[in-house]
Amino acid sequence: MPKVSLHLSYIFFLLTALSGIWMRAVPLFPVADIPYSNVLHGHSHLAILGWAFLGVFTIFLALFWSGIQAKKQAGLIVVSLAIVSGIMFLAFLYQGYGIFSIVMSTLHIFIEYWAAVFMFREIRRHDVPKVFRAFINGALFSLLLSSIGPFSLGYISANGLKESGFFDMAIYFYLHFQYNGWLTLMSFGLFTYLLHRQKIFVNDSLLRKGFRIYFTALFPGYFLSVMWVDGVGGYGDVLAVIGGIGQWMGVILMILSLKGAWSSIKNKWTKVTFISAAVTIGLLLIKSTLELGMIFPPLAELVYQTRSVIIGYLHLTLLGFVSLFIVTLHFMLNLMEANRLKCIGLWIFLAGFLLNEGLLFLQSLFEWLEYGVLPLYNEGLLTASVLLFIGILGLSPHALKR
Repeated sequence: MPKVSLHLSYIFFLLTALSGIWMRAVPLFPVADIPYSNVLHGHSHLAILGWAFLGVFTIFLALFWSGIQAKKQAGLIVVSLAIVSGIMFLAFLYQGYGIFSIVMSTLHIFIEYWAAVFMFREIRRHDVPKVFRAFINGALFSLLLSSIGPFSLGYISANGLKESGFFDMAIYFYLHFQYNGWLTLMSFGLFTYLLHRQKIFVNDSLLRKGFRIYFTALFPGYFLSVMWVDGVGGYGDVLAVIGGIGQWMGVILMILSLKGAWSSIKNKWTKVTFISAAVTIGLLLIKSTLELGMIFPPLAELVYQTRSVIIGYLHLTLLGFVSLFIVTLHFMLNLMEANRLKCIGLWIFLAGFLLNEGLLFLQSLFEWLEYGVLPLYNEGLLTASVLLFIGILGLSPHALKR
């Protein structure tokens, strides 16, 4: 079942990349008569709920598969996630936010609850040390908590507040506890637990302190995303500062806990796996440092007013840190062979990622300096999207071996 889940997750990764190419082509070429917003919603939902969720769940299954008794239930969860994610993607393309896409998105949340209960029970059954159990349980709690965001949208819209700041606050609540909670904590927890099982040294004391500080700061850290909303100032700003500093300190301690592990990682796994792991941890540090910078009001105001910065941050987080972490763990668990083709795929993927991020953040600088649009900006973003798709194709387990 981990292999089936692996293949399904990469199909969604490729579809996410294809929809990204479509969106980047819109400013340059005549494309199919599908509203841009429909593709955007389908793209973003499939990235988080199709690729990322199934990719992380695959890692969990691979780590614990031999000891899982309810294998049929695990298979049903994977199949349910795949079917609902696929229909949800098509529904968004067809109607945007409509009855079918909303029903599928809601159904996906209930399957997430099912998966969370399944993982929680399996963790209790296995002999997982407390520090790694804390990461996984914290991730599952964040996953459940994040669903408050989308469920509150119906209430907000029904009360005529769709154009208010509350609507965006609900969306950012969901994104914050998905990106910074569920996906970060689960990926890092499974990564360090895998090292522990391979008898590679991880400083448990620093890891434990890092988790406690990070998880505590996760809650006030939400206000970093909504400081721009009228009425959030005052206590909200204070909480944002506490959250930003706390999350950064937690990440630093978590990274320092790996200090003695890197030579063993380099010796045990292939060069491409080691590079992927190192880049991933580097992106986590960059991501956390960028969030820390948001505690400075002048910088925060510039960021909130610049769409390309927000898009750049979201891609840095999901396309860079989260996606690369998933790929790295797939390599480390031997779910995919880290062969020459995968190495080429990784370099092409990183080239597309760096080009995408460079253009987005450089365009932000042009906007701040009132220079207008960066020359060949749209052409560059389209090129980056094509490189990303080719890279994912090379990384995919469907690719031919070389």
